[in-house]
Amino acid sequence: MTMEPQTPPGPSSTGTDPRTWAIVVWVLLLLGYLTFVTVIVSVVMAYVKRGDLVGTPFESHMTSAIRTFWISLIAGVIGAVLTVIGIGFLILAAVIVWNLYRIIRGLIRAIDGRPIDDPTGYL
Repeated sequence: MTMEPQTPPGPSSTGTDPRTWAIVVWVLLLLGYLTFVTVIVSVVMAYVKRGDLVGTPFESHMTSAIRTFWISLIAGVIGAVLTVIGIGFLILAAVIVWNLYRIIRGLIRAIDGRPIDDPTGYL
């Protein structure tokens, strides 16, 4: 069964294509591996734009990006604390893999104009 990509809606009230907002949020999250500032910018942007994107396939991207940030942050802090007993390194590695998976999946779906199937899920 093949799914046709959804046609993204036209420009939002801000004059920018909703797909652009989703792509920018995911790219900024990805750039967070170079500088944490972009992560903060992306999360703030996701919170601000989520309301503007209600009813579009890209609303789910904002929810997923916000959730990816918070889960990664909490799991990362837990992993960092547990590095004292060694298991933290495994947790941190798992967080990095999970985070990259979510970001890359989100970016691909945003480029294709498809929503995130379960934006509040863990995968």
